[in-house]
Amino acid sequence: MNKQGILTLLGFAQKAGKLAAGEAAVENFLKKGRLKLLLLSEELSQNRQAEWQKQAEAYETAWVCVNITKVELGAAVGLSPRGIVGVMDQSMAEAIMKKIQD
Repeated sequence: MNKQGILTLLGFAQKAGKLAAGEAAVENFLKKGRLKLLLLSEELSQNRQAEWQKQAEAYETAWVCVNITKVELGAAVGLSPRGIVGVMDQSMAEAIMKKIQD
């Protein structure tokens, strides 16, 4: 996994207005069917991870739990610590998945 590459792409997505950060924003865009990828921080509890995975599957949205802390996720998008972020752009989601697989 290329952590720095993922964080950089998340910053680009935020600047492009193609990112939802935090539970309320992610849930809103997830229910509207606008998210292409859901990233969960390793620091989320097992229960919260399971809940988000279930919601992502219900809305047919790709999801992945990444080895990135809440502080790192928040800093990458210029916000306070975030445990979950959602990417709204398909090509950006694909680029992030490629970095995860590296």
